[in-house]
Amino acid sequence: MNSNTSEKDFQEHILNHLGNTGYVLRNKKDYHKSCFLDIELVLKFIKNTQNNEWEKYKRIYGEDAEKKFLLRLKSEIQTKKTINVLRNGFKDVGCNFKLFYQKPNNNKNPDHFKLFEKNIFSVIDELEYQNKENGNRLDLVIFINGIPIITIELKDTFSQGVENAIKQYKTDRDPREQLFKNCIVHFAMSDEKIYMTTKLNGTSTEFLPFNRDLENPVIEGEYKTSYLYNDILQKNKLSKLLSNFIYVEKKKDEKTRKIEEKIIFPRFHQLECVNMLLESANPGTNYLIEHSAGSGKTKTISWLSYGLMNKFDKNDNRIYDMVIVVSDRKVIDSQLRKQVKELERVKGVVETIENNSSELKEAIENGSNIIVTTIQKFKYILDEIGDLEKRNYAIIIDEAHSSQSGKNSKALKKILSTNSLEEAEKIDSEELEEMDEKILKDVEDSKNLRNASFFAFTATPKNKTLELFGTPFGETGKRPFHVYSMKQAIEEGFILDVLKNYISYDTYYQLAKKIEEDPEYDKKKAKALLRNLVEKQPETILKKADIMLNHFMSSSINQINHKAKAMIVTRSRLHALLYYQAIEKLIKENNYGIKTLVAFTGTVKHDDVDYTENSLNKLSPNTTIQKAFESNEYKILIVANKFQTGFDQPLLHTMYVDKRLNGIAAVQTLSRANRIYPGKKSTLIIDFANDPSIIKESFLPYFETTYLEEGTDWHTLYELEEKLLDYGIFECREVQNFVKNYKSGVSQEKLHNILSPIIHEFREKSKEDQISFKKVLKSYQNIYSFLSQLIPFSDIDLEKLYIFNSFLIKKLPTINSPLPYSIVNDVQLEYYKIKDRGNYDLSLVEGEGLIKPISGNCDTVINDEKEKLSKIVKDLNDAFSTNFTDDDKIFMGQILGKLLKNEELTEQIKNNPKSNSEIVFPSHMKKVMADLLDSNITFYKKVNDNPEIKEKFIKSLFELVYREYHKDEIEV
Repeated sequence: MNSNTSEKDFQEHILNHLGNTGYVLRNKKDYHKSCFLDIELVLKFIKNTQNNEWEKYKRIYGEDAEKKFLLRLKSEIQTKKTINVLRNGFKDVGCNFKLFYQKPNNNKNPDHFKLFEKNIFSVIDELEYQNKENGNRLDLVIFINGIPIITIELKDTFSQGVENAIKQYKTDRDPREQLFKNCIVHFAMSDEKIYMTTKLNGTSTEFLPFNRDLENPVIEGEYKTSYLYNDILQKNKLSKLLSNFIYVEKKKDEKTRKIEEKIIFPRFHQLECVNMLLESANPGTNYLIEHSAGSGKTKTISWLSYGLMNKFDKNDNRIYDMVIVVSDRKVIDSQLRKQVKELERVKGVVETIENNSSELKEAIENGSNIIVTTIQKFKYILDEIGDLEKRNYAIIIDEAHSSQSGKNSKALKKILSTNSLEEAEKIDSEELEEMDEKILKDVEDSKNLRNASFFAFTATPKNKTLELFGTPFGETGKRPFHVYSMKQAIEEGFILDVLKNYISYDTYYQLAKKIEEDPEYDKKKAKALLRNLVEKQPETILKKADIMLNHFMSSSINQINHKAKAMIVTRSRLHALLYYQAIEKLIKENNYGIKTLVAFTGTVKHDDVDYTENSLNKLSPNTTIQKAFESNEYKILIVANKFQTGFDQPLLHTMYVDKRLNGIAAVQTLSRANRIYPGKKSTLIIDFANDPSIIKESFLPYFETTYLEEGTDWHTLYELEEKLLDYGIFECREVQNFVKNYKSGVSQEKLHNILSPIIHEFREKSKEDQISFKKVLKSYQNIYSFLSQLIPFSDIDLEKLYIFNSFLIKKLPTINSPLPYSIVNDVQLEYYKIKDRGNYDLSLVEGEGLIKPISGNCDTVINDEKEKLSKIVKDLNDAFSTNFTDDDKIFMGQILGKLLKNEELTEQIKNNPKSNSEIVFPSHMKKVMADLLDSNITFYKKVNDNPEIKEKFIKSLFELVYREYHKDEIEV
């Protein structure tokens, strides 16, 4: 007998499971096409649960009571939507009817559980929904108390895939049918995948994935998509969905000014994340949620806030007395307010702290349920807030990497752990008999906090973030509690892949000496300063600005149905100003008819004129840069360290990058362009400053799940403590003496006097030891500030050293020898050229998510490398002789680039003696020259026809390539 592989068998399997888990299996004839209800179950529910109200209703309408009730219910559903009627019921002629009883969050009223159990969950298969004979059918329709809420179209991949179910909804299902308008969500489902939509709109219907991952995992003995009927549709889970998640979002259409309503149904990862957190959450435990951009993080935070507010313990007490949402994004506040109001129907549940800590004081004193504020405002609590009873706190941090710095988090924990904020204010000044007891209390207050939980959301967790909030895995590692990866967000279409289209430019320039002398300078500092000099030249800025603007006006401006915008990322505030001036000049000269904005903090002084972003942008007082950039007239935003994180503008298509980026900074900056928008099919990065391979490497750890390889070793602190003492600059008794005096409140001059001999000892050390000592000291401070929140023990001596160091470091003299800025007057720019390196597809397939722990290694002291100015200029010009023209020098750079990318040559140079590598080098050189023959025949003949130039050129180029692959050995 062959296996039954039909769609019908799949359908029967689901029906049988639902029937065995509490669902009533109904017949298609039980559905009334005229009122879109299972009338028998509707009336049965009302009479079983609200008989007194029903009798009142009958006394008014008599024999017409059932007819009047059904007509009223039909009208309420059509005008207010099913979810609102289920959640709030309706009133008629003085009678108040409930259409659904939520499952209670606590046991304070046992009757509520009895009413919940009387809800009737039912399912009809092959339901004929059209009001005619032999109309179209739906595979499955889920009802609650006779009201349809979910439709499901099934397909088996042996015959048809989920795509056919989606097509069926789009092309064969008329969205004007009232059943589709009444139902909350529609699932297209196969045995492999599930997609959902809350609104049918013909071929324009937008279906979202509702899968557990990019590929649903295999479930032994079950279909891969069985989680829908085994879990989501089960009575308890479905009730929670209706009560705590689904709501109607209202937005005003900017064109028509009409209010548009949209049913919000959580995506699978949002639902799973919130439910897992609510099940696990307990005071004293931290959670890290790694959710990519495009994950719908704001809604996830809103659902979590509401859920935590309604989480009760076995004694029917709220587990968390207050939920605090820490975010700098106003969208969190506005959406949280609207969403909680839709779910709770109570005003004032969410309080926003906008101005100062007195608002926070009032909110806490009034017992607000949910508070939205910024991390910066917590530092004012100590000064302004009075008594506060001890409570349990759930603290949700939006973008954990920017909000969990040691000092802020430590101060916040200290506040929350005290019995009152007055007590917190006195922590550093109260008199205790024993100094050690007081320091111990400080340490205890800032770690192992048992009355608060931190829920940290980020797309790009750092090692500190993972260590502070991550969940242990393996022997010593940490991982996020829940992940929605960048890879999944890209493949599911919720964000775009910013690495897909990546154009890189190389710059070539020639510097020459203007003086006869050959002064000596630090090589590394001189190169950086001279490079900065080159990049600030008006000629340099204008050339790159011209490339950017020409590209935007000829290409990017036409993207996204001619709505596309661009961002120019610059390396400094001065560069932002210079780019703004250059772009404005070019726009005016070419009469382009677009406007530009510039963003930087503070004031930039240039040519004796002070500039601010306000003076340049000339916006009205109530118009922010973000708001102005939304309008169609502003097309380009030039930034310097602003709007590179947390800035969402879906119309941003192209980014012109003229700033060195690496690691998280690269991911956060380039990800500004990844937001989706109707008609936006791609993004473009044009980079003048970075190696594409470094950019790709920066994205790798955050592409899938990010792990911390191992936790920071506590012993690092003891090692650093020993290193500090080994320098002989101070002794343990001096640390003890200073802290004792500081804690006893001695005058400031006495503290200075205690440190004076130590400063003298520091000055007596060699410059090398001074540099090394300061590095070790800073490393200790950074690591202790962080680890003090995590270490499972208390060591008073470590805390004393931290206090001592925090004062000592401020008094240590500066030892860096700054490079004389006269160097910039000793050279001049001879030429500057920009060359397109080509278009790259840097898209990732899979990512290595391991991140290294914090390291205390700081022994290495790099000795200054002195070189004559003529040698530095020679290095910057790629070490070529002056026998070539400027164009020839640029061509040499292209040859060098191809040689450095030659994998075969790379392996030979890395793994063989220098003499052997030098023998094979000319053959590789000859091949590269032949490949480039057509692009510069003049250069080829100039080198090939003169044996002396050819020999010198090949030898010089070999030395340069060899040094590149053995630079570590050479420098040591």
